[in-house]
Amino acid sequence: MKNKIFICLSILSIVILSCCILVGCSKNISTEYDIVKTTKMQNFELLNQSAVHNQVVFIGDSIIELYPTYELFADKDKIVYNRGISGDTSDKMLERLNVNCLNILPETVYILVGTNDIAKKIDHNTIISNITKSINKCVESGVKKVIVSGLYPVNKAIDAGMVGSRTNKEIQKLNGKIKVAVENNNAIFSDLTSVLADKEGNFNKEYTYDGLHPNAKGYEQITKAIIPMIFS
Repeated sequence: MKNKIFICLSILSIVILSCCILVGCSKNISTEYDIVKTTKMQNFELLNQSAVHNQVVFIGDSIIELYPTYELFADKDKIVYNRGISGDTSDKMLERLNVNCLNILPETVYILVGTNDIAKKIDHNTIISNITKSINKCVESGVKKVIVSGLYPVNKAIDAGMVGSRTNKEIQKLNGKIKVAVENNNAIFSDLTSVLADKEGNFNKEYTYDGLHPNAKGYEQITKAIIPMIFS
């Protein structure tokens, strides 16, 4: 009898452990916001109540959040609102697109997202689906111009820990898929690889401080490249 009880308990323990592992795996790829990111999203909702319509919105992950848009586009006749949140993935950006971006009826939306998806091992089809849905939401909301950027190259030699599992090979592969999806949905694809990469295809050390994010000089180069797309 004791042996039967022991066997039953053992089986139950295995089942529970298996469930915990599955839940743990789900949490690892979950993009639910922590309190910091939730606060940023709520702040944008509040700021949007007084934002000017028919302007430009940049939305995406930390590369957008760190973009000094107000300084680098200060001489333009349109306000460039920055709605980037560090750690954003394509599904979370899609989820907050209405309340952080589209509710101020922008004329142009510039999207850069996907590098954190790669880090979280989210499959390419899911990323492409989320980007496509984001484009469609923009168009349905009356956005006149939707620009989607390809992912920037990385440079592990600068900070391998920051770059993590991201590789330029996968980034190039995903960018090719993003390009097709963007053009099939009548949006504009922005590929800045030639602007930001060195001769080996890595993020040029002159333009990044950690191998993943641009520095001020990098953002200057990016701005020069995309101004014609945004304001033409």
